[in-house]
Amino acid sequence: MTPAASPAQTRAETPAQTPAEVPAGAQVARAELLEGFRAPDPAARPMMRWWWFGPDVVRDDLVRDLDRMREAGLGGVEVAVVYPLSAGTDRYLSGTFLADLRFAAEAAQQRGLRFDVTLGSGWPYGGPHVDESTAARKISWTHEEVAMAAHRLPIPAVWPGDEFIAGYIGEGTTHETPEGFTPLATDGGDLLIPEGRGPRVVLIAVSRLTRQALKRAAVGAEGWALDHLSAEAARAHLDAVAEPLVEAVGVERIGTVFCDSLEVYDADWTPRLAEEFAARRGYDVVPHLWKLPLPGQEGAAFRADYHRTLTELLEENFFRVIGDWARQKGLPFRIQGYGEPAATVSSYRYADRYEGEGWGWDVVTACRWASSAGQTHGQQVISSEAWTWTHSPSFRSTPLDILAEAQDHLLMGINQFIGHGWPNSSRPEDASLGRVFYASGALDDRNTWWAAAPALWGTVHRLSWLMRQGRRLSDVGIYVPARDVYAGFAAAGRRDLYKETRQHIGDELPHALRTAGADFDLFDDDAVAHLDPGRFPVVVLPSARDIPEPTRAWLAAVVEAGGAVLDLGGTARLGVSVDSGAEAARWVSGPVRLAGADGAPNETVAVTTRQLGAGRSALRVHFVANTGSAPAEVTLSFRQDPGRDPAGSTVERWDAETGEVLSVHDLPSGHDGAALSLRLEAYEAAVLIQHDGEPQEGDQVNPSGTSAAGDEAAVELTDWQVRFPDEPEPRPVSLPHQWEQVPGRELYSGTAEYTTTLRVDDEARQVILDFGAAEPHKLADPASSGLMEASFRAEVTPPVGVVAVVRVDGREAGVVWRTPYRVDLTGLTTPGNTHELTVEVANVTSHRLAADDALTRMVETAREHHGRRFGMQALELALADVASGLLAVPRLRVGAR
Repeated sequence: MTPAASPAQTRAETPAQTPAEVPAGAQVARAELLEGFRAPDPAARPMMRWWWFGPDVVRDDLVRDLDRMREAGLGGVEVAVVYPLSAGTDRYLSGTFLADLRFAAEAAQQRGLRFDVTLGSGWPYGGPHVDESTAARKISWTHEEVAMAAHRLPIPAVWPGDEFIAGYIGEGTTHETPEGFTPLATDGGDLLIPEGRGPRVVLIAVSRLTRQALKRAAVGAEGWALDHLSAEAARAHLDAVAEPLVEAVGVERIGTVFCDSLEVYDADWTPRLAEEFAARRGYDVVPHLWKLPLPGQEGAAFRADYHRTLTELLEENFFRVIGDWARQKGLPFRIQGYGEPAATVSSYRYADRYEGEGWGWDVVTACRWASSAGQTHGQQVISSEAWTWTHSPSFRSTPLDILAEAQDHLLMGINQFIGHGWPNSSRPEDASLGRVFYASGALDDRNTWWAAAPALWGTVHRLSWLMRQGRRLSDVGIYVPARDVYAGFAAAGRRDLYKETRQHIGDELPHALRTAGADFDLFDDDAVAHLDPGRFPVVVLPSARDIPEPTRAWLAAVVEAGGAVLDLGGTARLGVSVDSGAEAARWVSGPVRLAGADGAPNETVAVTTRQLGAGRSALRVHFVANTGSAPAEVTLSFRQDPGRDPAGSTVERWDAETGEVLSVHDLPSGHDGAALSLRLEAYEAAVLIQHDGEPQEGDQVNPSGTSAAGDEAAVELTDWQVRFPDEPEPRPVSLPHQWEQVPGRELYSGTAEYTTTLRVDDEARQVILDFGAAEPHKLADPASSGLMEASFRAEVTPPVGVVAVVRVDGREAGVVWRTPYRVDLTGLTTPGNTHELTVEVANVTSHRLAADDALTRMVETAREHHGRRFGMQALELALADVASGLLAVPRLRVGAR
């Protein structure tokens, strides 16, 4: 490996190409990319899931919400109608509700905001129109020991709508499970039990309604979950719910129609299943059904066939039926294609827009499920339901939490964010906080830190646009061994192919790949029909045993095309056997190789790369992010193989918040492994643009990006005063200053103004106000602080709790809201003059949440009138581990840029 370049390595240290040597295409491509980066397409703006409670809305509130979203830089809404939070409310699909929905859509259209519609209330799809013929069904199993004598056993019927499927008998007891079962004959309503020779067990399979009620349904939307395996059920839902919604809003006002994640629990039967199974698999399902609930290799092939059949029915009778209906109207169908019933990665191909959820840059996530499908089926924009449980409960989320989770998503191939979410009618007439969704962050303008919202959403917008350009480079294909995973569905409740695949693959392989700098995509048996065998230089088979013949043939073609097939676990008996994910990672040569400083392993930094164009006119966009709570130093070794890649010799660092060029570096050309060193603060990210051209004239280029060693003076600013808005005069204060420790401020959400004076005596090219580093702060027991399993928080104590607007002599210098906590004062100070420095700090709104009795009364009123439709998350923990104020002593750094 070539030694790492010094951070101070500049263009002056390596002779630049002459203008005649610089490819004109690279110059144009780079200029166009920078122009788009500075003024990104509004279509890439983050959106918000817009919670309508009841439905009980006021049109003035609807307009106000939309105006605030537009002002903050958000791009639109996804309307989600959920449970009531008031005694009186409208009814879902009533004429007045549909009129309000159209009004909101028109208001959004007038403001240039996208308007998406969820085809139902709560989740999953269903409602009062669902009856016994269209409701989700399951196989209900009964195990009973029977006597040895021959006799007749009445077929039990417990619930209305039950339908007998089959009965079986096997030798053994309920505690000593039979190794096999034989189908029983029936006569009328009886099972015919033959004479036996010892203890026996009768196993009865009954088709039963799951009786799953819609989760979080609005008034008038209550009912059973839909049978997602039945085309008749899907069409009934379209007629009853989707058609009125779309007709009311108008096709021309709708961005996409949406389906949330598949959460139809236990649904593993449908009335036509036996007929469909025989047609697809070529044998009768009934004699083998007893193998479903029993673990063991004997029934593995049947379980794989059975659950594969359910997946096909889901795809054809739900995904395709809903998608075809939407496309006939000219509407894109967006779906979170995972959950129960089991959907594969390739199930997405029946939809028009692919969406995931959940963070986890170095594991298999639903976001990776969706982005992998996008790579196979040519979808450029992949969205995510983002910030679902961010720093729960509501209002504890900081801009750093939100940005850090967004960066995690970007590393997985996500480039459209649907925030979860924005509660409607959130401004009551009294002084209470207003409506809050039972789960997730409330990402609206009630957040005290909202002054940072334009910078936050603008940064997410710019990054989302950039990560839509070109194509994402992934050198590793990880096979989803669906038949092996299906075979493990015997245990009760295990029917989610995505979640079980994550368990099957484990975390070690994806972590080893990502920390080495490699990116990966998941592919399944259906994908091989669409994938070029040369697509992945490396394919990994994670403990795969039951591989269909077409996939085996494709894997052989991968090897013929020069790729490597790695058999992780040694069960596939294909390719090269490897023992670990780390060993597999050593086979990969991605566009960037990551290594920790001084040879130490890298554990927290990852990169994802997109390529625009080809040859010497190509550009590469490397998004590098530190996902950890401590600073990280890494070496990036750029692959430069002219026979395989563009050998871009220039790397620029661009600022995602401002759109400016921060630094330019030369790479030694003509060989592989040209390297740069990079230091990233906690949760800091870098945008690196690699190309073979020159920066445009007029760029504000800082060749090194850091102050030269020994050329900087730093002084602590210790003489401060503070004033809260309800105080007449400022008073002296010692830093650190945490509001929760100040008597009377324990439940305060708001702002405070800190002031001091500063003086720069010498002429300097740069003056930086540095608030200090974010210190690692990992919770020993996150659950005790209200953080659920899926909660994301930046595990640091920042120097500012949580954002600060900085002014010099009344002129705004910037908003400090993320790492590194610094602001440039250059140009706002004059050598020899004394200036007033003002730092207006804002904290989070969770203090108001903790003190708001009105919310509790609101919930009680809703339950009294409408029953228990939801349970509020841990509101009593709203103040757990919260720190507000100026939490460190700032320093003034003066020196060369």
